[in-house]
Amino acid sequence: MKEERIVVTIDANGAMTAKTTGIKGERCIEELEALLSELAELDEVQHTREYKEKDTTVRHTTQQRQRLGGGNE
Repeated sequence: MKEERIVVTIDANGAMTAKTTGIKGERCIEELEALLSELAELDEVQHTREYKEKDTTVRHTTQQRQRLGGGNE
């Protein structure tokens, strides 16, 4: 699995930049918003070549259900 990385840099003037590696497509913006939502708004976005590539990440969701109660049904 390819490494996914977000590097956030804050310069001396307080300007923040963030660069992602290994995160493709719209998921890149979603991850940045999730990480930075409490700190800043995404003001200016410059898409890289990687943004235009298809995200091939497979996500697995597991859901468990438990029935409570007893007796005869």
